[in-house]
Formats: sequence, C-alpha cells, structure tokens
Amino acid sequence: MKEQPVIQLSSQASDRLFFLEFLKAISIVSVVSFHAIFVPGSAFNVHAGTLETVFAPLRFCVPVFLTISIFLFEMKIDESTEEPSIQSRKALFKKRLHRLGTPLLFWFAIAIGLKIINGNSTLEIITQIFQGEIFTGAYYFLVVLQLLWNFVLIRDWVIQEKNIFTTIIIQAVALLFVYGAISGFFVDEVLKVLLFLERPLIIYWFGYIALGVYIYQNFDLVERISYSLSKANKILILCFTAATMMAEYKVITVFLTDYLRPFDYAAFSCFLSVPMMFICFASVNEKSLPSPIVKLTKILSKYSLGIFCINGILAQIFLSVGTKLFSQASFNLTQILVIKMIGWIVLLGLSLMLSILLKRLGLKKFVC
Repeated sequence: MKEQPVIQLSSQASDRLFFLEFLKAISIVSVVSFHAIFVPGSAFNVHAGTLETVFAPLRFCVPVFLTISIFLFEMKIDESTEEPSIQSRKALFKKRLHRLGTPLLFWFAIAIGLKIINGNSTLEIITQIFQGEIFTGAYYFLVVLQLLWNFVLIRDWVIQEKNIFTTIIIQAVALLFVYGAISGFFVDEVLKVLLFLERPLIIYWFGYIALGVYIYQNFDLVERISYSLSKANKILILCFTAATMMAEYKVITVFLTDYLRPFDYAAFSCFLSVPMMFICFASVNEKSLPSPIVKLTKILSKYSLGIFCINGILAQIFLSVGTKLFSQASFNLTQILVIKMIGWIVLLGLSLMLSILLKRLGLKKFVC
C-alpha cells in the first residue's frame, strides 16, 4: 500500500514546532476557563445559555489537543528507523500508553480517594470513571487513548488522502446524527444512551485522527499559508471562526436548555476551528514573540498535563464548597462573568504552581 509523501519534521526542529507549544499553551488556558465557575448552576441558570455562547470560541481547546496528539504520534512513526508496520505502531502506542497511563493512574487514584472521603458509593465512582467524570476533564484521557489505538489499527488506510476525506465525511454524518438526537428526531432512548455514555463516546472525536494526519502530511503547505497571511487576515479568520462557533452554540443551547454536556464538542464549528488555528499559528516562532511570552508559553506547554489534571480536581472541590455556600444565591450576568474571570485566574494560577511544586518534589512524570 503506497503511503502519501509527507514532510519530514524532525523533533529537533524546535523553531518549526514551537507553534505546537503555543497552541498547547493557549489551549490549556482555555480548558481551565470551562471549569472556573465555583457556584451551583441554579445560581445563574437563566444566563447559562449566554455564557456557553460567549465562551464558545474557546472550545477549540480539546479538538486542538487531540489533533496535536495525532500529529505528534504520526511524526514519531514517520521518524522511526523501522519499516512502518502495525507491530512498530503498537510498540509506539505502548510507550505512549505508559507515558499517559502513569499520570492517569496517579490522578485517577487521587480523585477516587476524594470521592470515597466524600461518601460516594462504589457504583457512583465506577460510573464516573466510565463516563470520564471522576475529575473534571478526565474524559479527555479516555478519548485520546481511544484515538491513538484506533489510529494504530487504521493508519495504513487513513493516511491515504481519499480516506482522510472519507473519515471527515463520516464524522460529519455522526455529528448530524447527534444533532438529530438532541432535536428530537429520534426516539428518546437514543438521546438517553448518548447522555449515559457521556463525552468519551468516540463518535464525537474520531474525525480528529484524519485532521491530525492531514495537517502532518501537508504541514509545508499549512506553514506557507500561515506565513503568507497578514495579521489582519489572521484576525479576520479567527473572528469568523469565533462567530461561527458562537452561532452554532446558540442553536445547540436552544435545544439543550438544561444541559450541554456531553454535547459540548459535538459541533461542526469545533471541527472547523482546528485547521483555522493551525493556519493562523503555524508561523509562530520564538523570534516572533516577546521573550516573556515565549517563557510563559513554554511553561504552560510543559506543565499542561499537570494543569489539566490538577485544575479538574480543584474545580470539583471548589464547586462542592461553592454549592454549599451559595445554594440559595442568584447572580446576574455581570456578576457571574466576574466570578468566572476571577475563578479562571485563580484556578490556572493554583494549578500551575502546584504542577511546578510537584515537579520539584520529584513527581515530574505526573505533571510534565
């Protein structure tokens, strides 16, 4: 089977790959924003839809993380001195599994311990693990492991350009199916199954395998386009993407007035946001940014794993406390926006500081 020619991207070419660190940095900051309200939903229920719409443009974060994972995994396969085969891919997957599995077990164990202390039943804990909610955002790790394993199995097929687009079309059909379910087109049982299976369900995510492969194979083109675009054009692209995401989430919240999860990322605009982000930021390098921004980018990227896990655990603790303190409270839109912004800064700062502390205590593999 003939493989598509790809650009050789050496992992040592840090100047070309710095943009991935930049994307990881802005993505982890965006992830934290969705965990930053520490008051019960009943306290701002009237404004929940508005908040989802306003912050919808930041939902590029998880799709970008997933695409980067596939991009880097394909780069490792491409750089391997061995002849590409399913055996060599499985070997690389095992290394990746160990790399992710160690911190995953660590943070899951801490979250489970906290649940036990809080009095959760064994069934509740098992359900939360299965649904990726043992701590806020835990579903991401279940998703990325599914994507990497499926990529190992179908790489010989999906690296062909026609099959990349076939995969994207299948993903679009899957999203249409989800839209049909939430709009009442199917029987209620379909929606109930989707709600129970929660975010780890792969039908929301498998298209990012195709995006990661395509962007890697065509990185020269993506990079050239990025360099050719002026800052004004990039701003227009980002504004268009943001407006598209806000419009789609406005529609989604019309159907889902009481809940958005697990359909937070079941949106065409989320999928669209990935190539737009790569096109706009592929030309970013260390020389193009002020030194303090470069340092901050590298720190956030380096500790993104720790920030992701720690903020997810802290978010649940803070929400539990906030629910007890503000169970009878009611906030207007301005107040809840201020609460969210303060919570965002506090949660990000604490998560980063704890990640750095754990690394200094010799627990680097759990946070980096």
